[in-house]
Amino acid sequence: MGVLYRAAHFRLCLLIGTLCLLGAGSINPVSAAADPAAASADLEDAAPDSIDGVIKQRDELVYDPRRRSLFPEFYYKLRKKRLDWWQKHRVDLTLTYDLLAQAYNDRDVSVNGTAGDLSLSGRWLITGQRFNKPVYLLFRFRQRHAYTDYAPADIREQTDLLWGTVDGFSDSGFQIPDFYLDQILFDEKLALRYGQFSIDKFVDKHQLRSTKRYFLNQAFSSNPTINFPSYGAGFAVDWKPRPGWEITAGISNIQGVEDDDQIDLSIDSTALFGTVQAACNFKGLGDRDVRFQLMAWESDQNREDDYLDGYGASLTLEHGGINHGETYVLRLAHSAGDPTNTDTLAFLGYGREIRRFDSLGLGIGAGRSSTASAWQTVLETYYRWQVTKELVITPDLQVILGDDEGGKSKVRAVGGIRIGIVF
Repeated sequence: MGVLYRAAHFRLCLLIGTLCLLGAGSINPVSAAADPAAASADLEDAAPDSIDGVIKQRDELVYDPRRRSLFPEFYYKLRKKRLDWWQKHRVDLTLTYDLLAQAYNDRDVSVNGTAGDLSLSGRWLITGQRFNKPVYLLFRFRQRHAYTDYAPADIREQTDLLWGTVDGFSDSGFQIPDFYLDQILFDEKLALRYGQFSIDKFVDKHQLRSTKRYFLNQAFSSNPTINFPSYGAGFAVDWKPRPGWEITAGISNIQGVEDDDQIDLSIDSTALFGTVQAACNFKGLGDRDVRFQLMAWESDQNREDDYLDGYGASLTLEHGGINHGETYVLRLAHSAGDPTNTDTLAFLGYGREIRRFDSLGLGIGAGRSSTASAWQTVLETYYRWQVTKELVITPDLQVILGDDEGGKSKVRAVGGIRIGIVF
């Protein structure tokens, strides 16, 4: 039955993609794509750590007069050069560098790690105009490197934690996680994406999910019940049948998962990851914005020994707070087939913007081991200080309680400092 279910799931995703492509060819689309100076509604819905999300945040800082630059003359020359590139070549680029140092301590183990992440992200308007049949090529080139014996991503392997103290910040070297076409059709009601991408940038997202901007711990910045591909070659579709509703489906091969030190750049991997998600946006308590999101997924190793089969579901509820820029996030997730070390996860997160670009966060999450009855609970808090237009500093503290695989309870503490630079 499992084989039949996986085959049906795969064919369903292919059918959805085929129907969307056929529909795109039969109707004259009109769309609104963004340029560096103006963010469209599509960018408002982008995941914070997606390419669109990173560019959107940079543009907000560029045009906000309340933040000054560390190197004003260089910064504004670079801004002018970037705008010239957009006008001449229709290419928008952003360069980021993020450094994270973490120290872990419990009564048995002390370990620390420092790593950096250099990323060049961009989008190129290949054909069409802002409001007329735009097709973008989105890309991200990334270099991850450790400065110490262990990277922050390695802390979990050196301890008894069920999931990582951070998502990313490994020593995996050069990667091309994103290189795909993005076509927005029918007044932004339909988006088609095909190529190489990180599929978790399109599904299972929430407004506090970004290890470079908000929470570090994987309970909040990722989803430890899901063995998401680091990236893979595939197809994804996002359809908004009516205002407030959104349906997303995608399938890709698996060229590596987040726990891997190195990524297989070969596109002929037969391991597959498929997902379908439905989301609804509406007004909740106090007439504030609410997003309800339900995502189902399945992975099939297809005789690839490095990956594990599994399937599961993730439910996410976001609710705006009383103050502007205030968000509450609730998530419940469960998986079967032991694809990761954690089969059940629940968390509640809170984030609030302060002075427009500073941010305060507080979260509590709990998860259960997929191989034993052990539970662990994490509490995390951070303060993101936007020092200048290009410099951000974030101190972070995590306290992790609960049993190890042997049933022994302990208290663990993780302190971290994250520094980010964006141009």
